[in-house]
Amino acid sequence: MGADSPSTVDDQMLLPVCAIFRRYIKKQGLKFTPERAKILDAVLSKEDVFEADALHDEMRQAGHRVSKATIYRTLRHLVDARIVAEVLIDAKQAHYQLSVGQVPKAHLVCMETNQIIEHELPELTELAQRICAEHGYKHIGHRFIVHGVSPEAGGDDEAD
Repeated sequence: MGADSPSTVDDQMLLPVCAIFRRYIKKQGLKFTPERAKILDAVLSKEDVFEADALHDEMRQAGHRVSKATIYRTLRHLVDARIVAEVLIDAKQAHYQLSVGQVPKAHLVCMETNQIIEHELPELTELAQRICAEHGYKHIGHRFIVHGVSPEAGGDDEAD
């Protein structure tokens, strides 16, 4: 990890996250390549929901040579390793968000402008944990997405 790179993950968590990912990759019979390390570093610097294509563009602008295919495959590995969560905001494009060391967030999505507002709802975590416990499940995570139309997009009419 670069000393100058901002990170939403506590510095003490960086090494365990890297170790978790390395173990996962090795268990899959794959190699922890420099490209995967750079993608992991870029993902750990993310504060908000992001798209794979935007991550690719940012990495290319920063001078990293990495293909879209490598980014998509690495994101799939990060999801499977439970370091990143896939947030299904719309049917057109998958979005991702760092999940390890993070409080689960809910998302409010404007269907006209694609604006995404994140917010924490501790009561949703409590509800998800209660539902899991009632059925004997171990809570791993949850998603909560509300779709609407923002005032900027003309959504100031009365709701149905």
